Amino acid sequence: MSKSESAANEEERDGRRLNNRDAGVVRVSNQAVVKQRLVRQGALEAQLMRLLGQTMEHTSWAGCRHTGMWLGLAFFYGVRGRREVAVNNVRLAFPQLSEAGAARIARRAAQNFGMTFCEFLHLRTASAQEIRDYCEFDGLEHIREGFAQGCGVLLLTAHLGNWEVMGARVAQEFPLSVVARPASNSGVQRHIDGVRRAVGMNVISKFDTGRASMNALRANHLLAILPDQYVWPDGTLLPMFGQPTRVVTGLPRLALLSGAPMVPAFGMRRAPWLRDGRIVIRVSEGMHLKQEAGSRQKNRDPAAREAAVIQGTRRMIGELEKIISRYPDQWLWMHRRWRREDGATIPITKANHHRHGR
Repeated sequence: MSKSESAANEEERDGRRLNNRDAGVVRVSNQAVVKQRLVRQGALEAQLMRLLGQTMEHTSWAGCRHTGMWLGLAFFYGVRGRREVAVNNVRLAFPQLSEAGAARIARRAAQNFGMTFCEFLHLRTASAQEIRDYCEFDGLEHIREGFAQGCGVLLLTAHLGNWEVMGARVAQEFPLSVVARPASNSGVQRHIDGVRRAVGMNVISKFDTGRASMNALRANHLLAILPDQYVWPDGTLLPMFGQPTRVVTGLPRLALLSGAPMVPAFGMRRAPWLRDGRIVIRVSEGMHLKQEAGSRQKNRDPAAREAAVIQGTRRMIGELEKIISRYPDQWLWMHRRWRREDGATIPITKANHHRHGR
């Protein structure tokens, strides 16, 4: 190879190295821009949460409902992706409905969510009597009966009606821990934690190993779990409203391990929402899964234990389907509960391909 050819090759290699270095600088620069944007967005979300919280803390329950109604409508019509997911979900669960009928349910569900959010923010300054006047029990005796064995009580509930006001009212009667997923925004999460502490709720992260949950049950406390949302990749594939989806099995597993009964309880909003809108906690008779699983010898068999977990999970899903069918306009339909990759048949709309992906 001649000296001129060698020099040309060296120049080419130097050029490639410079291009690679420049590309790396661009990638790092883009990542920094995205990170700064997320930080600013997170700070804005936390600030808006504080400002709205300060307003709702000094607003009546009726004012919270009216404000929440408009916020829910703004979200429903302003966030097209979530609106389409909600309508698709309603159509999947209730295929007999027209698209217009499904849209009406999805719109009212968004309004209920807005009301629930504003009422939650009001809880920080609400007096104990104010909460009692706004939220009442229907079937409180079923929770009391659940404590008889001294194993604690597992409260099966959902993102339905107003689960936060329900939690505040329940915490007035029993020591209450709630398993919840932390928000991705730490500033928002601090505000949420402050409200829940103010009403006496102890929060356990859903990423906890399970020790805190078992400790609560061993202390004969009430442990509330909301298993109605999609869980990936650890969820078990089971049908809900006739379509396969990933379901968390933690609640029946805890029931089998602890001997605690599963007691369904849901904080439903009374109609008419704007003129009344108060919350009624509808409690059903508890389910004792350990007794139904068979003998102690059988429970030590991993296969039999897993079969008991699946059986308990199916009963849990049945309770969710029953209450959602009764109050379809109070469930959080905007959540992507069903996914095409799990085998669910998603109603055909123009946004299905990316709205129902992971």
